[in-house]
Amino acid sequence: MCMELIQFVTRVSVLLPEIEAVRPGCSGTEALCRLNNEIDKVKTLNQHCSESSKLYLAFTGDTILSRCKKSRNMFEKSLNQVQNMVPVSLASEISQLIAELRGAIFSVHPSEEEAGKVIKELLHRYVNTTDSAEEYAFEAIQVAMWKLHITSLKALSIEKRSIKEMMDRVGEGETTKRRILSIFLKLLNKHGKSIVTEQIHKEDSYPFYNQCEVNSIRDVNLAVLK
Repeated sequence: MCMELIQFVTRVSVLLPEIEAVRPGCSGTEALCRLNNEIDKVKTLNQHCSESSKLYLAFTGDTILSRCKKSRNMFEKSLNQVQNMVPVSLASEISQLIAELRGAIFSVHPSEEEAGKVIKELLHRYVNTTDSAEEYAFEAIQVAMWKLHITSLKALSIEKRSIKEMMDRVGEGETTKRRILSIFLKLLNKHGKSIVTEQIHKEDSYPFYNQCEVNSIRDVNLAVLK
């Protein structure tokens, strides 16, 4: 979502100098200010996503989705305001960009959405009863890791490092965020290696079975063709 939105930011940024050169009226100047402010917000969001852990991104997926849609709507609204204040050729470019903004569909990837649901349920149990959370923890973190492709020791190491770096950046008043990150790190330290090792063992144990399955499907297809 962030990558798609940043592409729109790039295109808006290209048009801004041309719009500014026209010297639009007061309402146009206000729209330009809003565009510049929104561009800064999207860049900050994109940086947050690129530096965030996969588990935390999945947990906050709905919030990021809402933020992307809000930025898209702000770009559309502000560009609409200046469209009639610029030369025809530039207005045509703005019109095309507005149409593409309207057609842009932002959504959380299904695997990230599923991981997010599992993570939210896990955190909900931690808030209400630790015993229930501990019983559910292994299964929950296993599903989340698989859905988010944290399935190698390298990916696990990167995820843990990302969480630690996020914790270093957490402000003094962000106690809830710090606690959530601490839970993620605790679960990865406790279960991460065994989950990854189990996944690697499964992949190494069934290469022949997987090839047989492929050959079986191929033979069935050939039989149908005959």
